[in-house]
Amino acid sequence: MTETGKTDPLQGDILYIDPFSGVSGDMLLGAFISLGVPLPVVEGAIERVIPGEIVLEATEVRRSSLAGVRCLVRIKGGPRRRSLSEMLGLVRGADIPESVRDGSMRVLGRLGEAEARAHGAGSSVHLHELGGQDTLADVVGTLAALHALGVKAVRSGSINVGGGTVSTEHGTMPVPAPATAFILEGTPVKSVGPEVELTTPTGAALVVETATQFGPFPPMTVAAVGTGAGERDTEGFPNLLRLFLGQAAGARTLGESVMIECGLDDASPEYLAPVTEILQDSGALEVHMIPVHTKKGRVGILVRVLAEPGNEGSVVQALLDHSGSAGLRRWRVERDILPRETVTVETEYGSVRVKRWLTPSGVWRVKPEFEDVQEISRRTGKPSGELRDRILAVYYGQEGGGGGE
Repeated sequence: MTETGKTDPLQGDILYIDPFSGVSGDMLLGAFISLGVPLPVVEGAIERVIPGEIVLEATEVRRSSLAGVRCLVRIKGGPRRRSLSEMLGLVRGADIPESVRDGSMRVLGRLGEAEARAHGAGSSVHLHELGGQDTLADVVGTLAALHALGVKAVRSGSINVGGGTVSTEHGTMPVPAPATAFILEGTPVKSVGPEVELTTPTGAALVVETATQFGPFPPMTVAAVGTGAGERDTEGFPNLLRLFLGQAAGARTLGESVMIECGLDDASPEYLAPVTEILQDSGALEVHMIPVHTKKGRVGILVRVLAEPGNEGSVVQALLDHSGSAGLRRWRVERDILPRETVTVETEYGSVRVKRWLTPSGVWRVKPEFEDVQEISRRTGKPSGELRDRILAVYYGQEGGGGGE
């Protein structure tokens, strides 16, 4: 057993699959090992499903002058073929993480359904060459590697299926093979390069089952790249699969806060007006005064305040001291917080602060600081809306609409 993975810890919340030259189970295994997933992690999960039956050999090879990791599944023992129900039973009873077990069963089920549709087998499914140990190794090993990474999202580019024909136990078949074609229903595909089979049923099932979106590269910061090699070495067209692990642009962070609220049905609006400022001075992040209908048909106010856990006590005291309420409610909440910052742009009216935040899709949203706009409006007599538009025009001219490094 040869280990070729990196030793540095892998970090990232998104994995992008680039099947520019197709995808197979062994290419995925090689790409994950190249990315840095330890070979024993992959092999250990397979060993718990089919103990003593296989050994993985991972070596660096070249495909059309480019390097990649080739992962071979060497058969040591066990039956040459298993039925779908036997394979599902082995996975179901194995001591592997739940996500690996459930994902593997879904992939195997997808393979079985595609084979049944392709060959008209109905409920009697025979996987033929897909019923061997290498299929179990590819499926379980890939799901184990994905589990080890702990990514939040998997996305993929369009899948290159190849062309021409392929020889199978059922005879010569068109590419994509019938089972592969059924698996890829609803999935973006293409046919580029040599007239050979580039995507196998197992590779297709693994990508379709794990990827939640298909399309071009998502906005992301790449932390690591893995390259898996297929068996064939075609001159001028590298038989490789690439994996990109990284941080999604606009990735949210989670923050814990406290929501505090009380209902008022006997407070005069003129005495409530200064309460917002008092609560903000006490450390409140947000203060909302919401009109509501209370008991006995009265119209009242719901005071809702968001506070950091460290400022909770002072905010509670301020609310009870100044709202007139005899009690309140509070509970912990989670906040999704986008990356944000404030930059300064130089305009004909002077320096203006501009707030901007990055959405999960990688788009910057911007707006000038309201107090700055109002100060310029008072000084120049120009409408706030007009000033806002002029400031944004200056911002986009200086920043190009993007964020800073």
